[in-house]
Amino acid sequence: MHENWKTRFVAQWLLTLLISGAGLAQDRNQKMQQRPGQQQATIDQRFDSSKAIRAPSGPSFYIGPVGGSAMMFSVLLGDGGGNTVAGTFTLRQIDVFEAVLEEAKAFALNDEKVGSAAPLTTRLMEQHEWSLFVDVSKIGTKSRFFVSLITPQGRLTAPAGEITRGSKEEQSALFLDILTQVRNAKTGTTSSR
Repeated sequence: MHENWKTRFVAQWLLTLLISGAGLAQDRNQKMQQRPGQQQATIDQRFDSSKAIRAPSGPSFYIGPVGGSAMMFSVLLGDGGGNTVAGTFTLRQIDVFEAVLEEAKAFALNDEKVGSAAPLTTRLMEQHEWSLFVDVSKIGTKSRFFVSLITPQGRLTAPAGEITRGSKEEQSALFLDILTQVRNAKTGTTSSR
């Protein structure tokens, strides 16, 4: 059953890629036929490097519904070193992921189990769902996150940033973005990252 979803996900991805590529090629041919005198200018404008979309330069995370379904989700984790792992998960699994992420955030913000000379690391996971877990490493006032994803494709652990406990400033870390993306995916809204 799990392989069926994986095969369906890959097939949908390839079909989408082929359809979008064909549509872009048709659009490009129509524009070039409409303005043959401006063909070179159009090509130069189209490949303006300042407007190019750049791949993420560090660790990254993506979650989205599979085929518009609110019951199955595709999840991708990258470690920033060129390694990625992807998998398809049920809504129940995503609910568990969200609970683990929430617990990791609450733990990272408290002063429990903090190292003084060396960081102390605590793993947070649900005992019956090992597909996603979070390690929180604490030393002084810093809490660092490491997110792990296990799928049939493989296992990957990615650094997910750090926060400062007790800071009045707005905290920013990939971990917090992951939590927001999971919440948004469940409610059907999209995140800008």
